[in-house]
Amino acid sequence: MKHILVAFALVFAATPALAQKPQAGAVEDTVVGYHETDARMNAAIDQARALLPLFLQEFRNSSAPGAFTVKAGLRTSDGGREHIWVGDLRYEGEQLVGNLINEPYDLPGMRLGSRVEIAQDDISDWSIATPDGVYGGFTTRVMIEDMPPAQAQQYRTGLNMAAEPTPPWWVQ
Repeated sequence: MKHILVAFALVFAATPALAQKPQAGAVEDTVVGYHETDARMNAAIDQARALLPLFLQEFRNSSAPGAFTVKAGLRTSDGGREHIWVGDLRYEGEQLVGNLINEPYDLPGMRLGSRVEIAQDDISDWSIATPDGVYGGFTTRVMIEDMPPAQAQQYRTGLNMAAEPTPPWWVQ
C-alpha cells in the first residue's frame, strides 16, 4: 500500500530561512500522508497540472519571480514520492531549478535549501503570492479541509489563500 507524502508549510516566505524559523504566530511545517489513490488529492493535482502551462508562462514573463513556487514530487528512499515545495525558482538554460523551502521528510541527501532540478512531469502544484492573496495551492486547499477547524483557520490566515485558486486575470 503506497502512500505519498505532501509537505505543507509557510511556502510563501521570501527566503528559506523564514520557512525554517517561522516568526511568532507563523504556520509551522506539517507533513501529511495521502494514499496514492486519494480522489480529492489526485483531483487537486490534476487541476494544478492542467493550469501549469499558464503558471509557467506567467513565471517566465514575471518581474517578481520570488512570488512563484512549485510543489514537486521527488523520489523518496523507498521509491515513493514526497511532494515538497520549491522556491527561488529560476531557469538555468531550459531547466527549471529551485531550492527546497520545507525540511524534507525522506529525501536522502537533501535538506531545507537544497538545490533541485524540477522536471515538469514532477510538478504537482504551484502557487503565486500576490497582494490579493495566494493563488494556486490546490493540494494545500485539500489539506486544509482535512485539518481540525482551528488549525485550518490558522493556515488560511497565515497563508492568505485567495478565495479562488485560479488568478482572475487568466483567460482559460
